[in-house]
Amino acid sequence: MLSEEEVLRRKAELEERRALKRAYRRRQIVIYSISFIVAIILMILTATYTFQRGVQGTPAMATNDQRVLVLFLGTDEKFEASTRADSIMLFSIDTTTGDVGVLSIPRDTRVWIPSRQRWERINAAYAHGGANMALEAVSHLLGVQVKYYVHTDFEGFEQLVDILGGVEINVARRMHYVDKAQGLEIDIAPGKQVLNGEKALQYVRYRDRLGDVSLVDPFKDEYDGRVERQRQFFEAVVSQALSSSSLVKLPQLVTQTFRIVNTNLPWEKVFSLALSGSKFSADRMQTAVLPGNSQVLNDAWYWVVNEQKAKPVIDTLILGKPEPLRLVVLNGNGRSGVAQEVAELLGYYGYNVVSHGNAEHFNFATTQVVVSAADVERVKPLADYLGASIQESDGERAEVTVIVGKDYTSSNDRRVGI
Repeated sequence: MLSEEEVLRRKAELEERRALKRAYRRRQIVIYSISFIVAIILMILTATYTFQRGVQGTPAMATNDQRVLVLFLGTDEKFEASTRADSIMLFSIDTTTGDVGVLSIPRDTRVWIPSRQRWERINAAYAHGGANMALEAVSHLLGVQVKYYVHTDFEGFEQLVDILGGVEINVARRMHYVDKAQGLEIDIAPGKQVLNGEKALQYVRYRDRLGDVSLVDPFKDEYDGRVERQRQFFEAVVSQALSSSSLVKLPQLVTQTFRIVNTNLPWEKVFSLALSGSKFSADRMQTAVLPGNSQVLNDAWYWVVNEQKAKPVIDTLILGKPEPLRLVVLNGNGRSGVAQEVAELLGYYGYNVVSHGNAEHFNFATTQVVVSAADVERVKPLADYLGASIQESDGERAEVTVIVGKDYTSSNDRRVGI
C-alpha cells in the first residue's frame, strides 16, 4: 500500500504530465487563416489548373445560391477524438462578384447548441460532435445555414509559408517571449519585413497580455490580441497566395494541401469556385471579429456576442448586404437646431446618423445629399423624403452628408423609406 507521501508525489507527477501535454497541444495551434487559404484558394487553383490541362468537359455546378458559406475549423490534432476547435472562421464567398467575407469567431464564444440543449463555448461543439455539431452551433449562433467545412491541424504550416516565399507583414512592436520549460523562444523585431515559415509561426503563436481577443476601444469597435494579429496575417497571406509568383509553386502547394486538409466540399463546388477564380482579389475581401466582449458567467470566462453590433457585421460579411449608410447632418440654412432636428428624425426612422453640426456656410438655398457615385441609388429614398438634390462627391466617401437648406420645412408627417 502506498504511503500518503507517495500518493501525493504520484498525483503531482500526473498533473505535471497533463500540464506538459496541454502546453504541447497549445503550441500546435498556430493560425486559422493560412489553412483556409490552402483549403479554398489553393483548391480553387488546383481545380483551375486541372481544368486547363484537359478536364474541359466538366461542367460547373449550377446553383441558385450566390454565396458559398464554408466554416474553417483548426484543431490541435486532425484525428484525435474529443479535441476542441481552437480556431474558428466563417468564410462567405460570392461567386458572382468575387467578394469574400471572413468572420473570426473567438473560441470562447458562448453559444446555445440545440442538439445538446445547453450553453457551451463554441470550441466545445467540435469536441462533442465533430464538424457537424460545429456547423450546427455556428448556424444557430449567426442565424444562417452553413453546410460546408474545412478542417485541419497545423503541421506543415512552416513549409507552406516557405513555399509561398514568405509573407510580408508589418510588425507593430517587438514580440519577445521565452519559455524554457516548453523550449519556446519568440523574438521578432518591429517593422515591415518578410517572415519565413519559422518566424511566421512565431508571429501567429505570440500572445501578449490581451490574450486571444480583447475589445480595446468600445467606441470604435476596435479589437486587439492574437485573433486580430492573425486576421492581419491572413490578409497578407491572401495577397501573397493570389500573386502571379505563387502560381508556379502550385504543384508543391497542392501536395501539401491534401496532407493537412479534411473537407466536405464536393468537387463540383470546388470547380464552380475555380471557374469564378478570376473575380477574386485581396481588395475584394473584408474581415472582422464577431462583436462582443469578455464576461464571467457561472465562474467561467466567455466571449459574449453583442447582438446589436453583430447583426450589421453578419449582414455585410456573411449575407453580402451593403453596409448601412452612415449619415452626417449639417445645418446649411442658419435656423437654430435644424441639424439636430433632422438628425433625430432620421435616426427615429432607422438611419445611422453619426454626427450633426453646421455646414461651411448658411446660404444653401436647397437641401443636398452629398454621396459617392457608388451609393447614389441607395440614397434616392432619403433624397425624395427630404425633397433634396443628390450631389456626387469626388472619390469615395465613408459617409453620406445631408446639408439642410433654406427650402427645408419641418413636418411630423414625413415618412422615410428605409
